[in-house]
Amino acid sequence: MIIKSEIKLLTTADLPVLVTIHQTAFPDSAITRLGQEAIKRYYHWLLSGPHPEAFRIGLFNDNQLLGFCFGGRFNSATGGFLQQNRFFIAGRVLTHPWFIFNPLFRERIKAGFFILRRIRQSRSTSTIAWQELANPSFGILAIATHPSFHGQGIGKCLMIAAEEQAQQKGFRQMHLTVNPHNYRAVGFYEGLGWQKQKTDDVWHGVMRKNLTTT
Repeated sequence: MIIKSEIKLLTTADLPVLVTIHQTAFPDSAITRLGQEAIKRYYHWLLSGPHPEAFRIGLFNDNQLLGFCFGGRFNSATGGFLQQNRFFIAGRVLTHPWFIFNPLFRERIKAGFFILRRIRQSRSTSTIAWQELANPSFGILAIATHPSFHGQGIGKCLMIAAEEQAQQKGFRQMHLTVNPHNYRAVGFYEGLGWQKQKTDDVWHGVMRKNLTTT
């Protein structure tokens, strides 16, 4: 662990560094391929959007941001971002038509709009809405460490802080999604007690961890 490290709440003032860390940690992600402005808009939405149950922390060393974690329960993290920035994203696709032929980009956009549509349809008393209220789960939406500081315990420190927050809030379970081919990340989560959740004996990257509430 880096000496003098300190966990702090993230603010919009941290956006430039968040963008840099995201780009270096996830060079092949769909949002990275959309460019720096898209990344900035995404994290600005996570920081300033209507997310009363959100958890946004960073690990700092002498005021230098080394890694971050966004968790909790976000109000349509992906769908809300797409809705708020639909014209920007459409413009990016029009000026960069190769996005349309990128399977990863198509998959992320399709999933985002599916979530947005599902949320609109599940307002008030729908089955989905009641299930989410009855079985709340603390999600890890994004966690990243600057590659220059890998292996120094930053990710573990952030995950422990997120788990403590979830327990304090009374959550009984946590969930996240990871690229199944990111074996390093999968091994990291498994080492912290996370388990793969399979659907019809097939694992699509969803992992969960049961908690003992305090």
